[in-house]
Amino acid sequence: MANKEVSVIIPVYNIREYIGGCIESVINQTYRDMEIILVDDGASDGSGEICDEYAAKDERIRVIHKENGGLISAWSEGVKAANGRYALFIDGDDWVETNMIEELLKYVSKEPGIREIISSNYIIEKKNEKRKATQGLAPGVYENEALDSVRKRLLGEENRPVTMSRCMKLISRELILDNLHYLNFNLRMAEDVNITLPCLLDADRLTVVEDGYFYHYRTVGESMSHGHDKRLLADIKMIYKTFLDIMKDKGVSNAVEQMDREYVRLLFLVMKSELRINAPDVTGRVKEVFGKGEVADIIKNTPVTVSEKGNKLIYLCMRHPITPVILGVRMIIKGFDRVTMGAH
Repeated sequence: MANKEVSVIIPVYNIREYIGGCIESVINQTYRDMEIILVDDGASDGSGEICDEYAAKDERIRVIHKENGGLISAWSEGVKAANGRYALFIDGDDWVETNMIEELLKYVSKEPGIREIISSNYIIEKKNEKRKATQGLAPGVYENEALDSVRKRLLGEENRPVTMSRCMKLISRELILDNLHYLNFNLRMAEDVNITLPCLLDADRLTVVEDGYFYHYRTVGESMSHGHDKRLLADIKMIYKTFLDIMKDKGVSNAVEQMDREYVRLLFLVMKSELRINAPDVTGRVKEVFGKGEVADIIKNTPVTVSEKGNKLIYLCMRHPITPVILGVRMIIKGFDRVTMGAH
């Protein structure tokens, strides 16, 4: 296919219920001259066949069928096969407004050779809730010193200046290709940060669109934070090393400070996981993780701001993992879970 301005890349895995709506929102874009790459990551529910049906009807669509390798594997194969100057990622269970590409292209730099990221805002779509989510940065163009300032607070903040999702953005495909070597295919969480982080660190220009709630992000199933995962702490340590190495390689002056704060914020998930588990000696488990060693040291030496009430309780427990605090916070968390689960 001849080079296009935009390559839309959609990873597909066992989302038969949603993939048709996603593809329809792309093929009906007001901007027509694009390529659409559907990456079937070994789907077993017929999603791949649906992709083939759409490709037979629309010459802009190409389908890549591959063995299951996970989300990073799927979208990275799509990028390598693409021809567009810009990549637009859409997850197959999400959808976009039909004017999204046309509107984002209005913000593209007129200067040749500029490697850039253009970010819209998005709408969170839950079963019983629909909520607008806005980028932390004020709308506008960030270059040079302004962009350098943003880079010093990409991670570790309570509210990130720009979401680290690879979706809802036009990204110069060259930026992505140049940073594929940073991908850690063993990551089970924060996979998008693995590519968005180095791209933001290399970009010449970041544009945050005003309003522009084009992307509909569907949340399906239970969050990781509502269950117990015994591998969670090991995953977080892997994230820390992976992202710290990226920032150091890119010459970020406060890389350690950012990642220490990010580590503490990720530890909130570990504490929630431990408090929710139905197992004997929860206090002993929490003390084992948070009461000594590396985890206790980084919490003590890396203060973070917390504004949400529930997280303030979790943070209290992280800083003071003693029996009365652990039992009190656990009782509150369990009570909250019973109320919220009963509401569904």
